[in-house]
Amino acid sequence: MDNPVKTNPVDNYSAGMFIYFSQLIDREVVDKNGLPAGQVYDIVVKPTEVYPQSYALIIRKGWFNRKYALIRWTDILEIDTKELRLKIEAAGISFAQTRNNKEELTLRRDILDQQVVDTYNHKVIRINDIHLLFVDHSLMAAHVDISIRGLIRRLGLEKCVDILVGMINKNADYLKKEYLISWKHIQPLSINPVSMTIKVDVPQKQFSRIPAADLGEVFLDLNIKHQIALFKSLDLNTKGRIFRNIDFKTQRLLIEELKDAEAVAVLNNIPSDEATDFLEKLPQADVEHFLKLMETKYSNKLSQLLGYSSDSAGGLMTAEFISYNKDTLIEMVLKQIKERTFKVEPAQFVYIVDEANHLVGATNFRHLMLAQPQDPLNKAAFPKTYFVHLNSSIKEVAYLMEKYKYYAVPVVDESNILQGIITVDDILSQVIAIAWRRFKNIKVQPKQ
Repeated sequence: MDNPVKTNPVDNYSAGMFIYFSQLIDREVVDKNGLPAGQVYDIVVKPTEVYPQSYALIIRKGWFNRKYALIRWTDILEIDTKELRLKIEAAGISFAQTRNNKEELTLRRDILDQQVVDTYNHKVIRINDIHLLFVDHSLMAAHVDISIRGLIRRLGLEKCVDILVGMINKNADYLKKEYLISWKHIQPLSINPVSMTIKVDVPQKQFSRIPAADLGEVFLDLNIKHQIALFKSLDLNTKGRIFRNIDFKTQRLLIEELKDAEAVAVLNNIPSDEATDFLEKLPQADVEHFLKLMETKYSNKLSQLLGYSSDSAGGLMTAEFISYNKDTLIEMVLKQIKERTFKVEPAQFVYIVDEANHLVGATNFRHLMLAQPQDPLNKAAFPKTYFVHLNSSIKEVAYLMEKYKYYAVPVVDESNILQGIITVDDILSQVIAIAWRRFKNIKVQPKQ
């Protein structure tokens, strides 16, 4: 946007009004009588907010002998398209030769031109502008702009360049796409509580779009103080993705920093086999404490899984799988799969059971999409379904997966009742762990 629409006075801001910081820089500031007071130079924000909120305005005057002054945000009356009006008189403003308080967090000095590590594309990019929101009688830092257009805007050339680009290609991405990173994703990493300076070290994409493994690596690169601050600020789904991709020591530190309700929410939001892996390493008293706080159905699942050996099918399996009665219509199965929310991406297998939950067969998404919608689910079953039992060993499961090229195998009890599934990821992690332990135990003989 080139010129922000005129806003109401500061004590009556319009909700949802955005403006770029570059559009405020050097804007004229006048006092209550309309007399010149200086130009906008910087904005001081409160670093304690999730979205930093404006606390004061820094203005400057003069060209060869520049001087700076701090104006409290409560002394600002109005911001419009041409100027910023104060509630006080210019004669009462105290200017100084310098204004460089290191204890303050300011947008121009501490944020603009700072670097962002884009872990999605593995490159370093720069903050070129800041997207501000008028809310609650102040301005809040909502996003940082990393686009070339943000830099052009700061140079005051946006209008001219927009016209030129529009003449060449009116549908150019340059004109239509915004490259903004939500401030809530960078704030916990960026504010150093000692120096109050900015260290922005987050990807260009939203956290929710970062592959889980990469997200875990980024998280583990932070010190524990930043890890805790970041973890607490994330949505539940992203917390779960991070939690599943970090080591037990870090998992436990995070859980200890959370309130019981928050910790249980995280454990409820990860696959049961991974929740079991975490719980089985805790003292028995802690395990019982968390199980009591969890949803009864999920708690019962975990209690059952905790009773199996970690190197058996029962100990490896997850209780998150897709199963339907053999007589369910295929169109209904597809509809419900589309509407369901999964903790992790499903293995794309659908298990077919009878009224007593006995395993009858299996199929996959592809078979279902090619089948007749009005047929019962049983008609789309594979010719034969292979499975393992609760006490089957890792070797047995791995052998079955390798032989039949399965990446998920159902687990049944002695009565052929479906209990869970084991994915190739579960087996691979176990096999790698076993191989690594054996490798560490090999004594390298010195050369003769």
